[in-house]
This record gives sequence, C-alpha cells and structure tokens, in this order.
Amino acid sequence: MKLFLLNLLTCALLCCAQVTTAATMYRCGNSFQDTPCVNHSYSKAMNSAAKQANDTEAKKDLSPYVVDAGCKQRGDAAKKIMWQRQVGKTKEEQLETAQDSQTHALISEVYNHRGTILEVRNSVEQTCMQQKEQDQLAEQLLLAAKKLKQRNGSSGAMPEQPATSKP
Repeated sequence: MKLFLLNLLTCALLCCAQVTTAATMYRCGNSFQDTPCVNHSYSKAMNSAAKQANDTEAKKDLSPYVVDAGCKQRGDAAKKIMWQRQVGKTKEEQLETAQDSQTHALISEVYNHRGTILEVRNSVEQTCMQQKEQDQLAEQLLLAAKKLKQRNGSSGAMPEQPATSKP
C-alpha cells in the first residue's frame, strides 16, 4: 500500500511540475507561437502558468510595432516579390517586368535577403522606417542650419576691428 501511495504522490508532483514549467503562448493572427509576434501585429498572450516578473517589460514586448503606411505598402510589395521568388521566378525575370527604379531597388533588396516571407517583409519594413527616421533627422538638421544661417545673416556683418599699428 505504501508503494502505491508513493507512486501516486510522485505522479501528482510530476503533473504539477509540468504545469509550472509551461511556456507563455502568443496568438499572432490565426497561429500560436511561444514568442511575441515579429510581423508587426499585436500579439496577445494566452493563459500561462508562468507569470512575467516585470509588467512594464511585458507591456513593452506585447505592444504593436508602429509602421508607416508607405513602409507597410513596401513590405506588402516585398511579400509579393517573395511569392514570385518561391514559385521559381528569377531576379532578372522580375527586374524585366518592373516599371520604375524604386521597384528595381526593392526587387534587389528582396533577393539580397535570406529567410521566410515574413522575415523579409519585416526586414524591408524596418529598413524603410529607419530610412524615414534618417530623412526626418536630416530635414530637422537642415532646418536648424537655415535658422542659424538666417540669424547670422540678420545680425549683419561683423564689425571689423581697427588695425593696430605695431611699434
């Protein structure tokens, strides 16, 4: 009887241990995964036995990424290029059908990336957002330079110092 109770207690403890080591699951669209969504969509944490210690970190991980509408369209175009790549179209074939230089650049960028369709799309969107941030920073610097130039120009010419004669 003692052996039976010992086995029963061991089984109960093992079952409880499995529940406490369960990972957090995230719902990303129609799929479930153990990491937060990386495809710039909101990831919703499902029921979990393990709670995160820091709530602010959890909110930061689960917050949706902000993607500009233009970058989102560029990411979608990259996804379509990747679809064509997966069905066997070569880079040259896609470059022939491209209408403008921006599409040429996007096709080259997509073919230079390795990974899944989502990874390539996310990379293209991230690159686009970084470029927009750099452009915005450059615009702010130019505006500040113009203001500084106007301020120096409006103060007039610097008064010349009188020439001192040397003895």
